[in-house]
Amino acid sequence: MKYLKNISVKNTVFKFIIKPLVYVDVEEAVSYYDKQLQGLGRRFYNVFIASLIEIETKPFVHSYIRPPVRRYKIKKFPYKIFYIIKEDSIFVIGVSHAKRSNAFVRRRLKLPL
Repeated sequence: MKYLKNISVKNTVFKFIIKPLVYVDVEEAVSYYDKQLQGLGRRFYNVFIASLIEIETKPFVHSYIRPPVRRYKIKKFPYKIFYIIKEDSIFVIGVSHAKRSNAFVRRRLKLPL
């Protein structure tokens, strides 16, 4: 979890809340990419952080997969970020490989926000 210590997205309009399971999702992806090629995990992490910043700046632009869940496709990697906008908060509920089924999201929705 060496990369995940510094996730911090600040927004004056929305509170940005990253669910604890997201850290596990990202760490698994970082670990996988580091095993494939040294430094690739770091690149994935940097693109992930840039994705969070884009979600923060344009939260309503990204499509619904099933209301209220929105999906952001991470650039350059086959991963998606799932999030919910609720009142004054953005909840990031998961990160998954693009080939993973949407059952993943349904399971995450059963967890309390």
